[in-house]
Amino acid sequence: MNEKTSSASSIRWFSLALQALLIMADNEGLCPSARLADKIGSESGFLRKILRNLVKEGLVQAKEGRDGGYFLAKPPEDIRLSDVYAGMRAEPFSKGFLDVSSKECFEPCTRSALSGLKNEMEQWILNGLEEKTLKDLMGKK
Repeated sequence: MNEKTSSASSIRWFSLALQALLIMADNEGLCPSARLADKIGSESGFLRKILRNLVKEGLVQAKEGRDGGYFLAKPPEDIRLSDVYAGMRAEPFSKGFLDVSSKECFEPCTRSALSGLKNEMEQWILNGLEEKTLKDLMGKK
């Protein structure tokens, strides 16, 4: 996603996407972006960028117009958190945990080992998210 450039913004986008999806899952019918944004505490223009990515990922459908809004394209049990993550990230989350870009601080072999660890961390995140669905976050309904 070209609009997201840092791991911190990727985490924020992911968090807002999950919250929007949970609200849609609890709501019957269309959810206008202004109402979603109000419930989440975000600006509706910013949230619409996130929702656009969810639409592209096939997780949400949009109805345009005055009476428009957003709704889940799939049942909550069919929305894997890894799909949300894929739609929201520009950089791996793990980069924010372990940035190894400084050439002055480490020898090449240490930088390589840290880079390998960063890649492992990303895989741990992906594996964990693959096992969870939106339904898992909704509690025992």
